[in-house]
Amino acid sequence: MKVIPISILCLLSVSTVYAQRLVKEDTVRTVLLQEVKVTGKQKNQQQNLFQYFSANKAATTEDVLARLPELSMVRRGSYGMEPVIRSFNSGQVNLLLDGMRIHGACTDKMDPASIYVEPANLQSIEVRTNGGSFLNGSSVGGSINMKLAEATCHDERVFSGTANSGYHSAARSYYQSLNLNYATYKWGITATGTYRKSNNYRDGSGKRVDFSQYEKVNYSIHGKYMLNENTYLKLDLLADDGWNIGYAALPMDVGYANARIGALTFVKENLGNGWQKLEAKLYANQVKHYMDDTHRPNVPIHMDMPGKSATSGMYAEGTTSIGRNQQLTLRADASVTALKASMTMYQEGTSPMYMLTWPDNRQVQSGVAAQYLLQLDSITQLQVSARADYSDFSLTTQEGKDHLAVFGYNGQAVNHFIPSVSVQLSRNLHRNLKATVSLGMNGRTPTASELFGFYLFNQFDGYDYIGNPGLKQETAQQAELTLQWRKSKWKVQATGYASRVSNYIIGKYDPKYSVMTAGARGVKVYENLGHALLTGAEGSVIFNPVPQTQIVSVLKYAYTRDNAGNALPMIAPLRNITSVKQNIHRLWLQGELETAAAQNRVSKAANEKQTGEFYLCHFRMGYNGQAKGFRWQLNGGVENIFDAYYREHLDWGNIARQGRNFYLQLGIGF
Repeated sequence: MKVIPISILCLLSVSTVYAQRLVKEDTVRTVLLQEVKVTGKQKNQQQNLFQYFSANKAATTEDVLARLPELSMVRRGSYGMEPVIRSFNSGQVNLLLDGMRIHGACTDKMDPASIYVEPANLQSIEVRTNGGSFLNGSSVGGSINMKLAEATCHDERVFSGTANSGYHSAARSYYQSLNLNYATYKWGITATGTYRKSNNYRDGSGKRVDFSQYEKVNYSIHGKYMLNENTYLKLDLLADDGWNIGYAALPMDVGYANARIGALTFVKENLGNGWQKLEAKLYANQVKHYMDDTHRPNVPIHMDMPGKSATSGMYAEGTTSIGRNQQLTLRADASVTALKASMTMYQEGTSPMYMLTWPDNRQVQSGVAAQYLLQLDSITQLQVSARADYSDFSLTTQEGKDHLAVFGYNGQAVNHFIPSVSVQLSRNLHRNLKATVSLGMNGRTPTASELFGFYLFNQFDGYDYIGNPGLKQETAQQAELTLQWRKSKWKVQATGYASRVSNYIIGKYDPKYSVMTAGARGVKVYENLGHALLTGAEGSVIFNPVPQTQIVSVLKYAYTRDNAGNALPMIAPLRNITSVKQNIHRLWLQGELETAAAQNRVSKAANEKQTGEFYLCHFRMGYNGQAKGFRWQLNGGVENIFDAYYREHLDWGNIARQGRNFYLQLGIGF
């Protein structure tokens, strides 16, 4: 309980949401990950956001996501954390890369799309909640869109680049990255490469945590060609290869996780007749993921579990002014995703046993969306968003149909039509106070695991899970209220939200089925609950007491229950992150405090364990220099200064987090 007054005090006395800004007055947060040219009123804010997130050059995309107030991260290992928006998990959230759909190839959710990109690949991250996410697809939880960095064109030939290298002591981990840019008046190209190697880390008790290592390389090429002053083509090619990836909280590790991503984009601006911008994209990606337990001791039955996903799609989006103080954005998109995952068990004295855990299946998705913005007067703005999605799920092989036939499924396709609509009203109540209220209705289709999963073992609760092709789609009624107060050195924002989700999908124990996994507690089948309630609040403050000093604080809390009043699993407790940053010429210093309350309200049905409160202190510093045409930056610091032994509530398996960690990084630019 000590965390509550401390967190409230931090919230009332200090500063803004990490790396975020309001865009078009809808519920979208944008986190800038690299320096861009900016103009207008947002300049200082964008620069501050860039400086904050670039303070630690070795931060992964997951580290960046974990800082956002709307997000929490489900952790099963040091790598492959799963983003959650306001207690909505991955199946209820759209996780996109530059508007592209990417589906992980792991039945255990070890590879969300966010692990296949690096901050060096990205320009920004947009987190959209409620009706603000409709342009990115239907969902009940919102969307995360990781926007790729664009190559730039210049009037003169320009060659530039940056190189970074770093070391972290807790896991004896290394990090290197290289970014090269070349541009002319007509075209530009950016090439990036990143290598990471992390060993087993040390927790706060001094113990090495086995199976927490990983190694990966990421490389990309981004090209841009100017057809004329207002029209250009973009080409994005990205590859990511990870291997020897440990998952301490799971019974298996990952031998490799590979992604290949490609996209071609056409952009035209200032089309005339009111059209401001038109963008069209064709894309394709493939993910391969291989789980194995060959490095685990005392394995009763050795297993291999490979998986593969392949997605291709397109979208077209345009924005136009349709009258005075009116703007309309239209979007159409479609995609096809093919999935397959299998498991082979090798038991001594018997032949290998093979089965499909994701029987070969395909999802065909198509949707249209519109967003209408009306400036009613100088202090009032109305936004109306709508979307319609149609999805077709089908098994594509007789072998896959035979697997699910044992449960009485006849192999017919599963179709879902999802309409969504939201209304948002913003009004300046006072010169310094603004209120935004939004109401919406949306939905989402079941996932491939929820429809077709075949004995998927869940280490979190110890049950095998079976899909249910007869599931209904989830539908949600949502409300959100945001208050913003800005004056001189202060920017304060507070948001309260509530979502009532009908036909909430969850696994329920079914005693008539026998387990497939040795040691499993039983079998659960995905079913629809009558409804579930997910509510919470977020607050943020930014305070610049004197020049060169910035104090930033974020506070968030969530509460959930099902239709019987029971807590839903995997709900993060009250949490606060506060930082103070001081710039002294070329030197900057930053102190940071992270606190979290205990989570005692847990799901007994999911065998969930309570977690205690924790307090963490971090210190960071950096120095920027320039010599002989080169820019350089030296960063260092210590995380978890007091070597606290702790775990966060969304961490699986009671595995402690890293203890005290010293890091040092050097960056050189030209």
